[in-house]
Order: sequence, then C-alpha cells, then structure tokens
Amino acid sequence: MYPGIVLRSLRTYVKDAVFDRVPGLLRKGPASGRRIALTFDDGPDDLTPMYLDTLDDLGVPATFFVLGENAERHPETVREYIRRGHQIASHGFDHRRFTGLSRGELLAQCARTEVAIGGQVSGRPWVRPPHGSIDATTIVSLLAARYTVALWSVDSRDYLDRDVASLAATCAPANIGNGDVLLFHEGQHWTLNALPRIVSALHGAGYELVTMHDLFAA
Repeated sequence: MYPGIVLRSLRTYVKDAVFDRVPGLLRKGPASGRRIALTFDDGPDDLTPMYLDTLDDLGVPATFFVLGENAERHPETVREYIRRGHQIASHGFDHRRFTGLSRGELLAQCARTEVAIGGQVSGRPWVRPPHGSIDATTIVSLLAARYTVALWSVDSRDYLDRDVASLAATCAPANIGNGDVLLFHEGQHWTLNALPRIVSALHGAGYELVTMHDLFAA
C-alpha cells in the first residue's frame, strides 16, 4: 500500500540521474514540455468509481497501477478505467514486496496480474513494485522479462498525510517540474477530496496532465 524505505534507501546510493538513464526504468518524463502525470496505486476498490467521476469532471487522464487481487474482485472497474481513457498498469498481485521474492515468485506476481487485467492491455503491462521496493536484482529480473518499470518523481505522501490542504501544498506547482510523475493512492477519501484543488492549481500553472504512457512517448 505505501511506498517503502527501500526505494529511498536505494536512491541514497544511486542518484536520480542514474535512474533516469536506465532503459525501461521510468521515473521522470522529458523536461522539454510542460506535461506531468498523475498516478494512483492499489485499486480498484469501492471508491474507484468516485475517483473516475472526479477525473472525468476535471478532464484529466491518469495511470492506475492495479493490484491483481483487486482486479479479480472488480473486473467491471478494470474495463471502466480503459473506457474512460486512462492507462492501467500492474502493481503486483497481492502487494508483497518484490525484493523479498525469488525471481520465479516475482514473475508469477506479474503474470497473475496480467491475467486479472485480462485483455485490457496490449503487450506487457507496465509494473510499479509495491512499496516502491526495488533493488538491482528486481530491476534486472523485470527488465529481462520485458516489463517496463514505472516509478515516480513526486510523492504526495497521502499515505501519511490525511489533510487536504497539506496534500495540495505538497503537490503545489512550486514543488512540481516538467515531466514529473506524481504518486497517489486509491481508496482514500482525503486524496479524492484533494484532487480538484491539486489539478486546478496545476492547470493554472500551465501544466498539461497526461497518462504516464503519453508522458514518456513525447
């Protein structure tokens, strides 16, 4: 559910600039355009329809990193993501840390989620490791299996901060740059309630909000 210490610890030793040069490992998009991406982890769940309605009202597409076990429970919602113009990607099957798994277990997590997503994604879905838990072995295993590993560059910290004003301040234009990928989570009323304020401020600053796929295709 929550980004772990592992990603932040790894960045203590590996600079973001190094992350950005690894083919197939995506963290931040091109700085040449005023475009950013909203991403949401852990769905689908009972609040997802409200997230989708809010994004519809705001006219904003997003990228949803879904858990396979949740996709199995909400197959109609998985189809609804696509119908409404969003990108769906994998967040593993049951939110186990990838760094604690063998290569076989890791790839089984991804394969089960592909099955749960069904025919809604062409080719390999992008993968975001649960908790942001990655190491060199995990990265090599995923890239060798032709997965695209999708991280983020701005953490809303909505798993810690339940105050709408604080969330809006964390994601304010002053803290955002061209190509940033913002991390949020589904299943949280405070995140849902903060979205209109966040999106309005970003639009006011001249940012175009796109899916992660479109951000990196630019």
